[in-house]
Order: sequence, then structure tokens, then C-alpha cells
Amino acid sequence: MEVHHPHHPTHKKKWSEYIIEFIMLFAAVTLGFFAENVREHMAEKEKKKELLLAVARDFETDLKQFEFHKSFGQEKIKNCDRLIAINNGDQSKVDQKEYYDLFLKTLWWWHFNPNEKSRNEAEAKGYFSEKENSELNFYISKFNFHKTDLKDMEVVEKDADNAIIAELPNFTEHGLLDKQLRFPAVDIPSKIGINKISPATATKMNYQYSMLKLCTDIYIMNIDSMTVYANKAIDLIHKEYK
Repeated sequence: MEVHHPHHPTHKKKWSEYIIEFIMLFAAVTLGFFAENVREHMAEKEKKKELLLAVARDFETDLKQFEFHKSFGQEKIKNCDRLIAINNGDQSKVDQKEYYDLFLKTLWWWHFNPNEKSRNEAEAKGYFSEKENSELNFYISKFNFHKTDLKDMEVVEKDADNAIIAELPNFTEHGLLDKQLRFPAVDIPSKIGINKISPATATKMNYQYSMLKLCTDIYIMNIDSMTVYANKAIDLIHKEYK
């Protein structure tokens, strides 16, 4: 016996239904595309915020360095003036312990090491070239201008120090200097009177001490300028992104 199943008539879609389905599918794909773009834009915006806040933190670390470098520079200028006075005065009345300590502190220098990893990364991503960050870019470019000048002064200062070192045999006692040029330094006794410094050596040294003072003046000027622009950048970043 054969079983006959009733035939159900199939629904034939109208053109309007095909159009509606196409529109709905197109809308779903389009909305998904826009949603993904929005999500990526928000994620990139959050990354930018985090990186620029890191830039602000690095500037704050630089500011702490500036306090030390400025104080060190101001002390170096005073030391140079004292050494010039000793060169022009009576060396038989100078305490050798104080003199060698003063001389080596003046010859010593500390390089500024900027914390710029985040700044370099943000620049590589083009954040500073974006129109909305033009003001921040200006502050950072001015900061970098003075940083370059500051680094140039470190080179000039090193040249002046080398010129002073070349004169060491002419105004120091090797036995005393040998103890002081250790790390840590070997203590030397306090004793009144150091080697007499000839007028020719004193003149050479005085010129180099004056050069050190000039370098330090410019160094401090650059530190002051960098401090201004670092603070402006920090304030702007916190205002826009914190």
C-alpha cells in the first residue's frame, strides 16, 4: 500500500521580501563594521591616554633631576670662584685637605639622562603631530631644543675639564692626588699649605674655571627653560587626559 503525503504549496517570495532581507543583512554587516571601528577607536584612544600620561610622569621624573642638577651647578660656580681666588692668592695658607676636596668636586660632573622612552613612542605613533595636540607638540619641541643645548654644554664642559687635567702635574702633589683619585677616596690629612702655583699655570687654570662657570650658567638657563616647558606639558596632559 502506498502512502501519499499531502503536498503543501511552497510560498513564493515577492521581490519586496528579497529587498527587505538584503537591506537587513546589509544593515547588520554595516552596523557590525561601524561597531568594530568604534571599538578600535575607543581602544586606541585609551592607549593614547595611557601613553600621554606616561609622558607626563616621565617629565615629572625629569623635574626631580633638574632640582639636583641646578643645585649642583650653582655650587660648582661658587667652587670655581674659590679656586680662582686660591690661584691668585697665597697658597701657603690653604689647607691641602680642603683644597683637593674642592678641586675634585669642581672637576666632577653629572650628565642629565632624560626619561624619554614614552615621549619617543608617542612621537613615533604620531600623537604629537595630530592637530588637537599642536600645543603639546610645541611644548615638547621647545623642551627638546633646550635639551640639545644642554647636552652641547656637557661637551664643552668636558673639554674644559680635560684642559684642567692636563695641568695637574703643574699644581698638584701626586701622592695626595693619588689618594683622592680613588673610589671611594682615601682620606688625606689636614695640613696648611699646598704647592705654589706659578702665574702662568694660574692664568691657564683661571681661564678654564671661567669657562666652566659659563657652561654652568648656560646649563642652568637650559634647565630653567626645560622646567617651564615640562610643567606646561604636564598641566596640559592632565587637563586633557587625566
